[in-house]
Amino acid sequence: MRRKIEIQQEETNPSRRRFIKTVGTAAAGLLVVPYLKPSGVFAYNHKSTASYLATVAITNTTGFAADTYVYDDATNGGVKQRVQYLLGQLSGISSLFSSGKKVAIKINLTGGSGNATSKALGSYTIIQAMWTHPAVLQAVGEFILSCGVNPGDLYIVDSLWDTGWQSSGSTAPFGSNDSFGYKAVQTALGCNVVDLNDTTASNITQISTGSNYFHFPNLTMNKILQGVDVYVSVPKLKQHSAAGLTCSLKNQVGTVPKSLYTITGDNGRRGKLHHATSTGTEGNYLPESICDLNAARPVHLAVVDAIMNATGGEGSWCAKFAPCSTHALIAGTDPVATDSIGANLMGLDCEATTLPLPAPMTDGTVTVNACDNYLDLLRTKGVGTNQLSEINVVGDGKTMAVRPNAEEQQPAGFKLCANFPNPFNPSTIVVFYLPKAEHVTLKIYDITGREIETLVEGSVPPGEHRLHWNATGLASGVYICRMLAGNFSESIKMVYQK
Repeated sequence: MRRKIEIQQEETNPSRRRFIKTVGTAAAGLLVVPYLKPSGVFAYNHKSTASYLATVAITNTTGFAADTYVYDDATNGGVKQRVQYLLGQLSGISSLFSSGKKVAIKINLTGGSGNATSKALGSYTIIQAMWTHPAVLQAVGEFILSCGVNPGDLYIVDSLWDTGWQSSGSTAPFGSNDSFGYKAVQTALGCNVVDLNDTTASNITQISTGSNYFHFPNLTMNKILQGVDVYVSVPKLKQHSAAGLTCSLKNQVGTVPKSLYTITGDNGRRGKLHHATSTGTEGNYLPESICDLNAARPVHLAVVDAIMNATGGEGSWCAKFAPCSTHALIAGTDPVATDSIGANLMGLDCEATTLPLPAPMTDGTVTVNACDNYLDLLRTKGVGTNQLSEINVVGDGKTMAVRPNAEEQQPAGFKLCANFPNPFNPSTIVVFYLPKAEHVTLKIYDITGREIETLVEGSVPPGEHRLHWNATGLASGVYICRMLAGNFSESIKMVYQK
């Protein structure tokens, strides 16, 4: 039965109170107390005599060259050295990787390269605040190769929003003129890149989610995800507008081809994973879909890029999106436990049954402030643990303090955010924010200034609003979305790329 969405305040959460009482208010961070595992409790890859159900490694990058993504600095700890140290804290990790094994590394390049110039990024770049940083990707890849995996058996995978990325001269990630640095990483590793959005019949297959699924008895995925021996998720740590947290398990949403999981009214993203219909309850449905995705393609190793990251949402199209620096790298073979430590670094209660959303979300006529906690759902399914007392935290960052509340920045006034995805084909999502009710006009123009379509014309209540625009039937190219609200005027460029 689907649970009612409700916010659990931290001060009334008994498990949180116990945790703070155990470690002390000043150090209420990643120090945890031993937990004697009772018989019959699920243990993820641990012996029955273990005191903990999972081990998670964390390293504090503050004061190291890694904190600004310097890759290799043996003297002052670059990303390469910090990742090697981090993974070295996990007992037996090298045994995952050996000659002859095929390994996939799932990264996250959400939203497409058109968002790289968004004003919401401020002084940060898109690879710092939104995407898995190429330096972290390379360091994880080199560690895997150093364990004996052959370069030809290593695959970097993601759903690539930029079409034509393989064409000559492309500046998209992994394109021949990639300006973000991912092509250089692929070249350095000598590995392969697979676009999980590819729906060529010979490249996709149906993968079962087992008998204990929520919504999908099977999911369509690229065959490479079924063919590899080891699957590694390397996400950026962020909050999420509909799932509360984006980490190694939320990163799974990008494992299915977007074009096969859209629905009417929500075809700018994988709407089928968010709700059964365009008016479904996203705060319940999406966390359950994340559980189904993990059943189809379990994560063997999670390495979380939290050196620089973001609060307020998953991308620059979110009204409260705010880049920040958490100064950490996290890793573990229990993705639920690993993401739980990430959640706590973001000031979220990983043990609660719900997670607060960065901004209220409207599902049809219902507005919610929280979503189901997929970490807790996966715990009940026996996938891993989100209980802090069951997690052994190791590494030099284990005493990092948990922020009592994630940094939230309320937009100062009216705001038209970057569209998502960008580039897009054929639809995209436009997000805008109103501090008060106002008459709003939102129109689409082509590059010559010709009016194409009116999306909004009338009085709109306060809050964050999301609209879907479909460009089917129009020519590829740049389109302008212009918003007028009182004395406010703002425009964004949207790239339609067939």
